[in-house]
Amino acid sequence: MRHLLPYARPGQVIGLLGGSFDPPHAGHVHVTREAIKAFGLDRVWWLVSPGNPLKSRGPAPLEQRMTAARSLMGDPRVEITDIEAHLGTRVTADTLAEMRLLYPGVRFVWLMGADNLAQLHRWGKWREIMETVPVGVVARPGDRISARMAPAVRAYASARLDGQARRLLGRAQAPAWCFVNVPMVDISSTDIRARGDWSAAQGG
Repeated sequence: MRHLLPYARPGQVIGLLGGSFDPPHAGHVHVTREAIKAFGLDRVWWLVSPGNPLKSRGPAPLEQRMTAARSLMGDPRVEITDIEAHLGTRVTADTLAEMRLLYPGVRFVWLMGADNLAQLHRWGKWREIMETVPVGVVARPGDRISARMAPAVRAYASARLDGQARRLLGRAQAPAWCFVNVPMVDISSTDIRARGDWSAAQGG
């Protein structure tokens, strides 16, 4: 299996952006590039998941989503992976635990939008995520209020890094998290599917 996984050197800081990417879109690209700048990441891996346990509806086929992601994200610092399919994990905390075993010495940062931070307490083993790797939260100004009230924010208030220290996040010891505002593209996978611009039958 090892040859199917992306390569990383010990000491590198790798941002992990997980999701169904159903479909991937310009917002994912923008968040990725802003996170690289904000948090001083060496690379970002998109973890295209086999399926989201929080969603009742299954996503488009994995290979279709992978192909679309590679076509969209043309940055050499970004790797498109289906690592969860190879690891057999479905819960983010389990994926992170396996990856730390596979990549000793590599520093991972979990990336998420403020909307995901607001519902993080609904994720399986969410506290384990916060205790395992630093977390970088990327948001637009309108997301601030809901994110500030999130149970995860209250539970880990003392682990928050000031925005001015954001580039130190990858070297921080978990629990550690940082919230940064960046200009964002106003688009979502849900909106794209609702418009009928993406379907499991279209391929690529």
